[in-house]
Amino acid sequence: MKNHPGHGRAIAMKYKGQSCRLVEINIKVSLILTVLVGLSFTTFGQDPIKVAPESYKLQLENAWVRVLRVHYAPHSKVPVHNHSRFPAAYVYLVDSGPVRFVHTGWDDPVLTRPATKAGSFRLSPTRFEDETHAVENNGDTASEFLRIEIKTEAPNRNALSGRFAPYSGPRGNGLNKVEFENSQLRVTRMIVKLDTSVEIAARTDEATLLVVLIPGTEQIIGQTIWLAPGEKKAFANGKSIGTKTAMQLELLRFDFKTGPK
Repeated sequence: MKNHPGHGRAIAMKYKGQSCRLVEINIKVSLILTVLVGLSFTTFGQDPIKVAPESYKLQLENAWVRVLRVHYAPHSKVPVHNHSRFPAAYVYLVDSGPVRFVHTGWDDPVLTRPATKAGSFRLSPTRFEDETHAVENNGDTASEFLRIEIKTEAPNRNALSGRFAPYSGPRGNGLNKVEFENSQLRVTRMIVKLDTSVEIAARTDEATLLVVLIPGTEQIIGQTIWLAPGEKKAFANGKSIGTKTAMQLELLRFDFKTGPK
């Protein structure tokens, strides 16, 4: 069969066009992979439990909350990481000095958290759009606390705010004091009466998170206990022996009045 005079040129042009299309496809695939890698780094690479596992440990997570146990060692620097946009409660487990948070992309990047006292807590609606920062603990004492990210519906998010000091009143007869309440959350400080036990029950329409501030017989400081709606758990104090007084169990009780988003 005879070749048409322009046949070879047409075939060359055809292959050339296919090559151009292949190059174009390869460029697009490369761009997509680059974007995916970038998203992967942004989403997963800055997760604090992966970036700084010595400082952040996942203690509990479900549809209602994500609880991180945080430890900033003395004179330590924590690399850049980011946090969720959920409102949060911070429960301080030890006395500690100020800590610096150095934010990425802010005009005034440094926020200094004041010194904290064991047994205190803070509520924050998490107003900032960008919670990406490094952390510096320049003091001689460690900072240890729980970050409780609250994933439930927030009808009045801005009301979830405040700083609450440790309890300093009489303890012998126990305590059951609501320290904060809004349409989303109720926080109650509970101290169990000496030489007694108590059964704590979640309401049938609310889930409950218990945080141990001072342990009784079987708990440790900072331990978290989850109670599904209607669930119960018994707690006991240690027994006083002679002049030696047992530790009184102290808890913070978080009752979630709204469901998960």
